[in-house]
Amino acid sequence: MRREPGTLIATLGTKPQVVTTAADLLLSEGHPFSDVVVLHVGGEQEPLASALNRLSEEFASYPPYRSLTLQLQALAGAGGALPDVETQADAEAAFRAIYRTVLAAKRAGRQVHLSIVGGRKVFAVYGMAAAQLLFDDDDCLWYVLAGGKFFADERFHPEPDDEARLVRVPVLRWSTISPVLTDLSQIDDPFEAAEQQRTLQLRQTLDEARAFVLGALTASERRVVELLVREGLADADIAERLSLSPRTVERHLGEAYAKACAHWGLANVNRTQLVTLLHLYYTLNG
Repeated sequence: MRREPGTLIATLGTKPQVVTTAADLLLSEGHPFSDVVVLHVGGEQEPLASALNRLSEEFASYPPYRSLTLQLQALAGAGGALPDVETQADAEAAFRAIYRTVLAAKRAGRQVHLSIVGGRKVFAVYGMAAAQLLFDDDDCLWYVLAGGKFFADERFHPEPDDEARLVRVPVLRWSTISPVLTDLSQIDDPFEAAEQQRTLQLRQTLDEARAFVLGALTASERRVVELLVREGLADADIAERLSLSPRTVERHLGEAYAKACAHWGLANVNRTQLVTLLHLYYTLNG
């Protein structure tokens, strides 16, 4: 299926060069995109106002950008554009705005290039969180490294010999962690999306533990494992409680460890790991 052209979403502080450098490097490396969305706090105060003006002028005059559409988008909360990020409410509003910008591009069928080098550090953190929640395999999270004379001169466009390059940031996407984690394209709020993912993870943890206890373990193994997980008893204490020999308890636990390896696809499972895997199941099934 043919996809729409990609979108570059870039956070901005007061240095417009971080946007143009990201755009130039993406174009030079053959990453296609047709529009650029620049996210920033309220732009009426200096030096941000000048940065936005310079950015607009550059996209209007620089020949390689003629086919690109620039959108300057102030991060907004319930009271309008955020003048800065100074409170928890401001930070949450910024997260929602970044998340919804990425979500809009995803809903439009676009590949997303998200540059998190500009602006407040919290923008980078929330950009990474949005990527974890929403990205597909072909979406990219970028950081721009710039130094030397190019950085000192604050030029807009790097030359081949300049110290400027794109670094792709690895993204551990929620959708790849487990098949039960659902598509979040219908959820407009990142906090709701994160809570849904947490709920689904807990449900999967319980389902996997239930399948192991009831489907993989024998009745004798279940009795031994339950005492281990619920009460943390030593082998000798489990043996005394169940009127078994310590050797029998050791054998049952050895079988349980081996079955847990196969069930969860792990190389090794020991006593502590088995308790960790099953603690939530036995806690909720008291």
